[in-house]
Amino acid sequence: MTLRRPTAVGIIPARLDSTRLPEKPLQDLCGAPLIVRVLERARHSTTLRDVWVATDHQRVADAVLGAGGNAILTSPDHPSGLDRVAEAARLLLDREAIGSEDVIVNIPGDEPFLDSRGLDHLVRLFERPEVRMATLAARFRNLEDVREPSRVKVVVDREGRALYFSRAPIPYGAEAGGDAAPLLHIGVYGYRRGTLEDLARLAPSPPERAERLEQLRALWNGIPIHVAVGDYHSMGVDTPEDMARARARWEARGSTK
Repeated sequence: MTLRRPTAVGIIPARLDSTRLPEKPLQDLCGAPLIVRVLERARHSTTLRDVWVATDHQRVADAVLGAGGNAILTSPDHPSGLDRVAEAARLLLDREAIGSEDVIVNIPGDEPFLDSRGLDHLVRLFERPEVRMATLAARFRNLEDVREPSRVKVVVDREGRALYFSRAPIPYGAEAGGDAAPLLHIGVYGYRRGTLEDLARLAPSPPERAERLEQLRALWNGIPIHVAVGDYHSMGVDTPEDMARARARWEARGSTK
């Protein structure tokens, strides 16, 4: 099998409105907006040749541009980050800012401690031509977290492809650890551009609606998801309490930890 080094572009979807944390992308994280901190982390990747922020609001775009980043305005009416990333990819292709063969990496806009090594690992999976979509996972550090619905679990087959994602403890006996232990899903995705377009055209699937996990749209429709596993633990920011913890972590250990 011939391996070909892929070219990749990161797109960070950022919606201004947030129910649990108002204007989340513009929240200050120790001297810079949250969205800028995420952009800074993505720029540490050695495999992304460019990174864009896709947003529904000019204020977010202005914050990114003011930090020397790239921003593109998208429609406000998107049901998921996947759909916003798909629109941004179409717009950037029309502008010739990305190539038709580029792998698109969907980077959450609320992960300021994202490990750039994970981004590089994910992109390298696309050296294999059969990989259409990929994501990240890590070993659980605390098996008690397996019971926490906010900590999404993924079970993979022996070839490293996802069997299922769930907010519930899976498989049966997952909390016991050992061979039954699931992986902690890290919500970064890579797609070949055609696969991204296919997903954006498909309706949300029944498991996706039940679990509130957009990646189940791919599995429901027979699109395999390859999983890059490593020590890629991160920390999402969804609530004011999360924001306080992120500030404390930033001040205590800095952005490189």
